[in-house]
Amino acid sequence: MATEDIGKKIYIGIDLDTDAVMVSYAYGTAIGNRGQIREPETVSPLAGSEIFAIPLAICLKNDGGWAYGEEARRVAKAGLGVTQERLLERALRGEQVQMGEKLYAVTELLAMFLKKMVTMAGRLGPASRLSQLVITTKTLNVAMIQLLKECESLMQLPKGCVHFMDYKESFFYYGSNQPPEFSTHDMVLFSYDGNRLQFWCLEKEKRSVPQLLSIREETYNASREQADEIFARIIPESFGKRIVSTVYLVGDGFEGNWMQHSLKLLCQGRRVFLGKNLFSKGACYAAMRLDDKTGFGYVYIGEHEIKSNISLKVYERGNLQFYTLISAGIPWYEAAESCEVIIDGTPTIDFWIQYPNSREARIETIELDTLPERENRTTRIRIEATPVSDHEVQFALTDVGLGELVPGSGKKWEYTLQL
Repeated sequence: MATEDIGKKIYIGIDLDTDAVMVSYAYGTAIGNRGQIREPETVSPLAGSEIFAIPLAICLKNDGGWAYGEEARRVAKAGLGVTQERLLERALRGEQVQMGEKLYAVTELLAMFLKKMVTMAGRLGPASRLSQLVITTKTLNVAMIQLLKECESLMQLPKGCVHFMDYKESFFYYGSNQPPEFSTHDMVLFSYDGNRLQFWCLEKEKRSVPQLLSIREETYNASREQADEIFARIIPESFGKRIVSTVYLVGDGFEGNWMQHSLKLLCQGRRVFLGKNLFSKGACYAAMRLDDKTGFGYVYIGEHEIKSNISLKVYERGNLQFYTLISAGIPWYEAAESCEVIIDGTPTIDFWIQYPNSREARIETIELDTLPERENRTTRIRIEATPVSDHEVQFALTDVGLGELVPGSGKKWEYTLQL
């Protein structure tokens, strides 16, 4: 390990599934030479192996210490402690468990487990400091977001370094950070578990700046008995007329040697990869991009992302320009923003709503009725924008005044904007 790497940042991505996690990490600067991003590595509980799944289990040992993952299972099997497993689904249900002399919320145990994964990844490289942590899950509904925020608070990591996303967004970050020869055209992911085959296609809107990427999704029933025949039929159906550069296969369903005809179809002019740690690596790529101030060039619009830019038309240093308050492509649960403006002219505030790939804008006007009469440009308004979903933003506006010269009245206005 080079001496110059010591003390640099570490970026961590955690794939949090129902009964196991995978952890990928990278350290050093986010962006390497020539603008290329570093390739994440994935933690293996068995040194030198490609077994990446770490059981979501935690054990309170009889001596008062804690064990995690496979070690937790071994300790419990030896009768040397009490183990709790499947922490994610039980935390979502709000369960509590007695361990030793203390009653724990399972959410506390999940937070302890995640904190251990962070510290474990940090020890694999040089002495470093956590820059960004991204946790990715299969689904990211309101209950999951609330649970992960509780875990974030309990983990007591540096403020602002923890982020959440679903598997689709992890796929976006993984695919959009691959070498150009992999990403010339669309990228496809097939996930096969049980009898359910899921198809995602990462599609590019090439005429937009920055380039918009979205995921087209299809779900198919695919029994294991006729998997090769069914998959061979699904491939051309799902691709349609799109040109696909690269295909990724994830999920236990692709294990074994059953792909005979279907694999030949997939490999016709395409690169095909089979792996299990794509989502944790995608989360790690996201962590690095979140720390990259040079600009990414891509914007992902998924089901959790704000779909439009919300801007104010303002004068700054004598120049009329747009100030973006809420940016498209930001997850709604991370997009809360605030600013202060001075009213020039009529007591109204105009919000400009615009899709990233459109030149047209919609204007929503808030009238500040009952605002005290003052000289022009002596009224300062604080604007607080809080998205409550990907298509709804709540605004709170407050008359804060201009200090002792023009005291604020404290009047407030509330407005809900539908995107």
